[in-house]
Amino acid sequence: MPFVTTGDGAAVHYLDTGGDGPAVILVHDILLDASQWQPQLAALTPDYRVIAVDTRGHGETRDPGTPFDYPRLARDCWSVADELGLDAVVLGGLFHGGIVALHAALLAPARVRGLLLIGTRADAYNPEEYAGYKSILLKQWVLGTEPLEPIARLIAEQMIGGDREQRRYWLEKWERSDRRRLEQAIIALLEREGIEDRIDGITAPALLLHGAGDVVHTEIRMRKLAGQLGGPTRVETIEADGATHTITWTHPHLTDPLIREFLDAL
Repeated sequence: MPFVTTGDGAAVHYLDTGGDGPAVILVHDILLDASQWQPQLAALTPDYRVIAVDTRGHGETRDPGTPFDYPRLARDCWSVADELGLDAVVLGGLFHGGIVALHAALLAPARVRGLLLIGTRADAYNPEEYAGYKSILLKQWVLGTEPLEPIARLIAEQMIGGDREQRRYWLEKWERSDRRRLEQAIIALLEREGIEDRIDGITAPALLLHGAGDVVHTEIRMRKLAGQLGGPTRVETIEADGATHTITWTHPHLTDPLIREFLDAL
C-alpha cells in the first residue's frame, strides 16, 4: 500500500490509479475513508489520474494520535502530491474532505486547477449545531459504551442514503472499526474555524454538487458557498430517490458525467 510519511510522524495512506492523465485528489467525508471514491476511481481512469487520500483517524492512515486541524490535513494532501511529483491538481472532497480541499487551495492556490465540492461548507458550526454534533459524533459514537449499531443505522440512512446494500458496506466497516480512532478527527471537525471570509481568494473553477435529500447541505447553502468563492462556479442538484449526502457513492451514474464534463473543460 502506498504511504507518505509526514514530518510529525504520520503515515498518510492513499489510493492511486496512476497514469499520465491530469491528476485529481479526492478526500472522503468524516467517518468514511478513501474507498468512498471507488466509483470515481473506476469511472475516471485512464483519462485522469485519480488519487484518494485517507485522512488522519480514517482508513489505513496511521498518525501519532495527537491533535490536528484542517490546515494540517491540507498539508498532508500536498505531501501526497509532492511525493507523486504533481505540480497542479484538481482537489475534491465530500464535506470533511471538501473542507480539506478548501484549506489546501488556500495554502497553494497556484497549484489548484479546479475544485470539486460535494455537500461542503466553509463556515464553523453554530452553537446549536456544535452541541448536537458533539453529542452524536463525540459522546455517543467515539466515546460511547453502548452498541454502535442503532446510531450507525440512523446516520447511514441520513448520510449515506442510497439502498440497503450501499449502506451495508459502511455499516459493516463501522462495526469492525475502532471507534476511538476518530476522536481527534471529530474534535478537529467540531472546533474548526470558519474560512468563508477567505475563500474569495480561490479563483480556480469549481463544481459544487449536493443531493436533493441532503437536509443539511441544501441548495441554498451550496449556492451561498459558490458565491463566496472567487472563481467561476457551477452548482448541480442530484434529484433522485435516496440522493442524500454521499451521492458520488450512491448515485455515480448521475454524478460522474457531471464530474467528467467539469474536468474535461478545465
